[in-house]
Amino acid sequence: MGFMTRIYITGVSGVGKSSVSRELNKRGILSIDIDSVKDLCNWTNIETKEKVDWQPGKNDAWYDSHTWICDKKKMLKLLDQKKDVVVVGCAPNQEEYLDMFDKIFVLTCKSEIFIHRINNRSDNDYGKHELEWKKVLELHESDFNKDLVEKRKALLIDANKPLEDVVNEIVSKFD
Repeated sequence: MGFMTRIYITGVSGVGKSSVSRELNKRGILSIDIDSVKDLCNWTNIETKEKVDWQPGKNDAWYDSHTWICDKKKMLKLLDQKKDVVVVGCAPNQEEYLDMFDKIFVLTCKSEIFIHRINNRSDNDYGKHELEWKKVLELHESDFNKDLVEKRKALLIDANKPLEDVVNEIVSKFD
């Protein structure tokens, strides 16, 4: 990957992060999906900081008192074990660990597309219930992408395109 050794790819649920990660791995580029690393990220009670199990279909009260947290110390340990790596994921606390990365990409696509992808994926149940996809839509409609692009100089990637085109664009911008 040239001089870039740590790449982070983020975006709302269903935008294609996991698919990009799988495709990068097929191409021989080490990519790790934070959702697939045991105990790297957990649903956590906001008040007690206790890690909790999540099941699809939780209600507003549950989401108001819990959040998805990526452990910054475990992320650093993971990165210290890998020379060149692409990490994909999205966590509300990602601002805490973005400084660990040399380059940040933000995948974005039309809401109809990521809702379709969420409803048809088989590797992650998050977002399949109405309240969850409403939360994803809220994040998509917020300044999430704009803030990352402006504050973190993240590169915005149009994920409306076929996966191969998305990955080709990302790889072309590694250096």
